Amino acid sequence: MGKSSLLNALLGIPVARVSATPGRTQGLYWYRVGEAFDVVDCPGYGYAKAARTSRELFAGLIEDLLTSAAPPAAALLLVDGRLSPQESDRSMALFLREAGIPTVVAATKWDDVKSSVRVARRRELALEYEDPTRPLVAVSSKTGENLRQLAGLLRSRLTQHVQE
Repeated sequence: MGKSSLLNALLGIPVARVSATPGRTQGLYWYRVGEAFDVVDCPGYGYAKAARTSRELFAGLIEDLLTSAAPPAAALLLVDGRLSPQESDRSMALFLREAGIPTVVAATKWDDVKSSVRVARRRELALEYEDPTRPLVAVSSKTGENLRQLAGLLRSRLTQHVQE
């Protein structure tokens, strides 16, 4: 369960198409949430099995979105909780920081991380991504673990943006 599954779990309704095959999101998909804000489901920029030209196209789409005249109020950076920090995720985290976009990091697929390695993996991911302005939350869209906490952090980022 990947990005689209997490989006559906956070919104509480199935708006994004979900596939059992990773890498199915092939463009930017915009979803209007009430009259409050838009959510954009982006393709996976680091998915290794996607063709290099596709990954480059996805990276360009995402960069254009993040550097537009009206940049997003917040970003949700998804990293695979089963894996050590990946270079593509490190690059995106740095890009978001340099662009000044408030970010929350979600370590996804947390239900697939063995309980015996969770503390060490959480620490490893936190050392790479987390700081006082950028929280990290380990989540599972399958079990619902920590989804409320993640939703609360995202709401707080959006509220701060509206007040500025």
